[in-house]
Amino acid sequence: MIHSRGNSLHMLEDLKFLETLFTPLVSDAMDRLGIPGNVLDRSIQAIIPNSHLKVAGYAYPCKVVATTEYVEIDTILRMVDSIPENSIVLVTADHDIDAALWGGLMSTRAKRRGARGAVVSGGVRDIEQIDTLGFPVFGQYRCVKDIRRRGSMIEFGVGIRIAGVDVKPGDIVFGDANGVLIIPSEHSQKIIAELRHSVEGEQKTERGLQAGKTAQELFGEFKVF
Repeated sequence: MIHSRGNSLHMLEDLKFLETLFTPLVSDAMDRLGIPGNVLDRSIQAIIPNSHLKVAGYAYPCKVVATTEYVEIDTILRMVDSIPENSIVLVTADHDIDAALWGGLMSTRAKRRGARGAVVSGGVRDIEQIDTLGFPVFGQYRCVKDIRRRGSMIEFGVGIRIAGVDVKPGDIVFGDANGVLIIPSEHSQKIIAELRHSVEGEQKTERGLQAGKTAQELFGEFKVF
């Protein structure tokens, strides 16, 4: 997908704005707008816990299928060499293959390509390497096992269903210490406009609580809690 410089800057501003928020606030905004069902299953969490982690990017989805045959990782190599800037790579398998869908070298190449993070519905390995890189990775569990003889990546840059949510290339992925959600591209501007409007009420409510005002009083004033 090719974007004008102006549009690209606007898109980057949207990502930076999201990274000042947190996923529950975004999820609540989508609920108010009648756009529910875009929060990944709660089993998808940051592999390296960090209560301050916030990362947003544009979806770059990939599909893996289970296999007992030895399949070389040629498709994975092509995928990591094609990762777009400001993307979050999502990898899902047709069912759990009890192997790592993401690792340290993939993180190294993804970061060099300008990716902002990765989300996988399965295992992650090379934890120390990923931690040293400072590359945000979300997954279901840590796993030692290699993907060969267990799974094979068959497609990338295509629509997928991951952790109960349909994702297409270009959707916004936002993850933090609470979990991961998807902002569908066709609704992104509506959702971000709602967030820009509602975040002020959230901030005023928090300040009011810190000042000793009651929850009921503040909810009556700002309709946020």
